Amino acid sequence: MNARAHSVQAWRSVHQRLGPGGRMTISKVLPFPHPREAGARPTVSWPIGQIADYALEFDTGLAPLFIREFADRYEAAVAGVLLAERALALIETNPRLAASVGGALLGAVLGAALVRKREGVALGAAVGALAATVLCAHLEQRNLSNTGNGGSAHA
Repeated sequence: MNARAHSVQAWRSVHQRLGPGGRMTISKVLPFPHPREAGARPTVSWPIGQIADYALEFDTGLAPLFIREFADRYEAAVAGVLLAERALALIETNPRLAASVGGALLGAVLGAALVRKREGVALGAAVGALAATVLCAHLEQRNLSNTGNGGSAHA
């Protein structure tokens, strides 16, 4: 078995042990292959001190394995379909709250990318949530004023 096949098999075994939402920590003291050796692609997640983030996809239809690389360990988790279903349910039941959360997440990512400090993440999240809330309020007000004009919408 070549090195790549061995690496894929090692990470596949981690995937098989974890269910959606499950996590596993693998010490770098163990002789375990790097995620890139198995074909993982770099990705981005919430900054919590990791060196890098990777996503490793296996067979079609299987949820990908997300791996965070730290100086001393790897942390692996399987992305679950349940998370996507919960997010869609939130959007359907409360679109304004979902927009605020989405704005906060987008702002946090932009803040982290621009400032590279925790303060940037927090400030970006606050500005993003505020901007989304103001935008939703503006759109609701616009819709109310348009329906008050006999149902005719003006651009």
